[in-house]
Amino acid sequence: MSQKPFAGGGIWLWESGAEGLAGPLSPAYLAASHPLWAADMVRLGPWEAVDLGAAAGPGTGRWRVARGPGAAGADAVLLVGPCASSLDVAWAFCAAGLLPPFASVLAVSQTRGRGQMRRDWVSPPGNLYAALAWPDAVGDLAAMAPVVVGACLCDALYARGFATRVKWPNDLLAKERKVGGILLEERGGQVLAGIGLNLASAPDPAVLRREHAVAAASLDAFGEVPGAVTLWSDLVKFGQTCYLQCVALAGSRELSRFVEGRLAWLGREVFVRESESDGFRARIIGLAEDGGLRLRRIDSVPGQDLTLHCGSISLL
Repeated sequence: MSQKPFAGGGIWLWESGAEGLAGPLSPAYLAASHPLWAADMVRLGPWEAVDLGAAAGPGTGRWRVARGPGAAGADAVLLVGPCASSLDVAWAFCAAGLLPPFASVLAVSQTRGRGQMRRDWVSPPGNLYAALAWPDAVGDLAAMAPVVVGACLCDALYARGFATRVKWPNDLLAKERKVGGILLEERGGQVLAGIGLNLASAPDPAVLRREHAVAAASLDAFGEVPGAVTLWSDLVKFGQTCYLQCVALAGSRELSRFVEGRLAWLGREVFVRESESDGFRARIIGLAEDGGLRLRRIDSVPGQDLTLHCGSISLL
């Protein structure tokens, strides 16, 4: 067994899990957790038991690897049982050098999933909770990472028949409804993208924060959703094509223009709230080269242009 067991890709299932990191898991457990997982357990099987030994670092214990034709060509996806957060598990594997770019951790459920501003992310079985290892980047490609991740996901979802847009800075919208969110974390130069997608259910409005900008929805309201692992593997594959386009455009104004094409509410009037301020009315006019949102005020100081780097927007 290679000293880098996940470097060659494939769909891996952490059967034993590890106390304090992720619970035990099996194909039968996943199949019983939700129909979207059940479809994949059949498509990806058979599941072969493998002994990774110490090579698996924090993932010592029992593993299974998918040997079905549906697993061929996939970047490494590590399926894990119930955990606090897929990001926590992914950081453990990153620290051991076991999560190459575009490899990911996919959790069946989370007990303390996290979103922006330390908000909880509701995480029942059936939806998608991933932590993706993002490639090293510098300059504008690094500065724009949150919206670049969103743009790549939008392109990938579009290839699957779901028309989505990025609500600045890190939400995914389908027909004005929030179907996903992105949270980037950086440690020691490594960036992980935490990605949550509502595949089969959306949070009840009663549990959303009072000032939430848009209503939530699930992707299955807009089309047929394949198995959770199938969809995620495809999103990573198609998303890489978009990322390579962004790499080619980095260092030029064309990068921000490219991402603008995936931006929600471009040209529309919004209410802007910075921190705890009262907020103001503005029109979205574009994306700055550092990833900030370019706005034109339409309230007490009409015509003034500014760039928003931190805050929230809601549609008027």
